[in-house]
Amino acid sequence: MRSRFMFLALVVAALVVAALGAGLSAQGFELRLGQWEYTMNITMPPEMLAKLPPAARAQIQQPQTNRSCLTAQDLKEMNLGVSDDEDCKVTSKKITGSAADITMTCTGDRPRTQSMHVEAVSRESMRGTMKMTGGDGPSEVGITGKWIGAACKE
Repeated sequence: MRSRFMFLALVVAALVVAALGAGLSAQGFELRLGQWEYTMNITMPPEMLAKLPPAARAQIQQPQTNRSCLTAQDLKEMNLGVSDDEDCKVTSKKITGSAADITMTCTGDRPRTQSMHVEAVSRESMRGTMKMTGGDGPSEVGITGKWIGAACKE
């Protein structure tokens, strides 16, 4: 179950970068390039949480923080964080001003639909929500991000 959580966290981080990148290149989001820190809060139905081992449940119920670099290359490629072993496709994308809505459908090992809404709050702050259906069940991830600095660190 820990691998499912880590997979979810990585997908969310990649989609955040992708959504920010899509918005920046398409509509000129006023966000800074460089190191960003993202905090994610995962919400799952009580019946799904009840199936998890206590340690995994406690981990999911705590905010998760990670860092990612937003580069000009990310913007150019609009990388959507889809790994090679998955069959995911962007089915809709709407970008207006400082908001982006992206929907993906995946048919790989975990068939699911992911919908994400991202807003640029300021040049150094963003927030968003990702909703997933299918796969291991419904879940929602609230995301906030803040710019850390121009230099990206590994």
